[in-house]
Amino acid sequence: MEGTLIPVKSLRGHTHSVQELIFSKNVDELKIISTSLDETVRIWNAGTGKQVGEPLLGHAAKTCGIAISTDGINIVSGGEDGKIIMWSAETRTIIRILKPRTSGENLRVVSLSFSPDDKTFASAFRDGTCKVWNSEAGELLYDFDDHQDMVGIVAYSPSGVKIASGSSDHTIRVRNTHTGERLTQPLLHADAVRSLVWSPDGRQLISACDDGQIYFWSAPTGTQLGSPLQAHLGHINCMAMSPSGSLLASASNDHTARLWNTVTRQPFGRVLQHNDRVYTVAFSPGGQFVATGGREGVIFLWDISQEGVIATDAVSVSLLHAAPVPHFAGVINQPSSSSDSLAGSLRPSIPASDVPSDGAQDRSSLPIAPAGLVNSEVPPISSSSTSARDALQGAGPVVSLHGTVPVSAPPSSQSFLKRLLSKSDTHVAPAEHSKPRKPTFFHELLHRKRGGTERGGNPDDAQPN
Repeated sequence: MEGTLIPVKSLRGHTHSVQELIFSKNVDELKIISTSLDETVRIWNAGTGKQVGEPLLGHAAKTCGIAISTDGINIVSGGEDGKIIMWSAETRTIIRILKPRTSGENLRVVSLSFSPDDKTFASAFRDGTCKVWNSEAGELLYDFDDHQDMVGIVAYSPSGVKIASGSSDHTIRVRNTHTGERLTQPLLHADAVRSLVWSPDGRQLISACDDGQIYFWSAPTGTQLGSPLQAHLGHINCMAMSPSGSLLASASNDHTARLWNTVTRQPFGRVLQHNDRVYTVAFSPGGQFVATGGREGVIFLWDISQEGVIATDAVSVSLLHAAPVPHFAGVINQPSSSSDSLAGSLRPSIPASDVPSDGAQDRSSLPIAPAGLVNSEVPPISSSSTSARDALQGAGPVVSLHGTVPVSAPPSSQSFLKRLLSKSDTHVAPAEHSKPRKPTFFHELLHRKRGGTERGGNPDDAQPN
């Protein structure tokens, strides 16, 4: 199970970055719903890879958050213009439009989430507020504004009793869904919180932020469970939990999406490699497929049913985070493939144009960073030129699939890492950051004695969270 996985489908049609995507609830005919900076909401047939009908138009600005009701009947989307639009999933028509504010700054609707009973839905805004709505009438039930910065994610617990919000103020806040009362102290992180998911039994919260780490929390007490997992070399923009709770997927600015075993916290299967930043990831209802999207503007569909756990002896044990085993109800070793159905073959022949330019490349020879990460920040290296290991000289010990290799630290490698540190690694405008950032993994590498020697980006490509 070395190298990278090849997508089985490439869904093309968006003309700008894919911001968020979700699967429909109908397992008999899988559909994917996506938002984009091209100001559209699109629905796709996952089996054929084709768009279903025309794009849904209603936002006069970039579309961001998206959610579908548990019964699969209604879709809500949010935009840069502050609008929340409820759509009929069947007729693809607008049911109602909500617009909490009509003027001012930071109107963007970043995240949306339906309650498990579909009676309410929550919305998170760039101005740091969250609002809870009655789904049937579209009435505002209550809001809360105690975050000190943008709210990047909001999510109901599986029982619907609690609601959690994550913010660029480095905290998660957990509340009673019905009263808005805060149930724990703020859950503190080292950087902006971009994503969070609940375990299926509601006993744990798992969060991710701009330091590239994944955090594990006790939902009842708000205490942290073990050390964070250093999962990526860039900001983590999105996470998703498999239906069984056995797998966690994460999407990052480091051009990869990755799968993790929730019991061992070890990598699962192969890397889902992209050519650019990955903004969103989702599991299909049956857990057999993962969909990803990002700055490339393409949605990739991956069949993970045949993936196995990466052998732990391929990674230096000293670089893996030791952590207590988290508890999940009904954990299994492999994702179920019995519930998802695609029209046609599950592994069709893929035209060259449907595969990322580096998607078919075997990256098993590339160095692996802490916690088993393939360093996708390294520029492409041909087999006839410099070795992959040489490209990372100066970054401290390199862990390859063949063991740990100590490397030296020539001045040229210091310059390479400094260029990495100075690169724009964000899709939120610099002026919108209000908090100093903690040192990143690369900064720590830069200041190692032996080593000698990520969203500031273009406002036109600003991602919602």
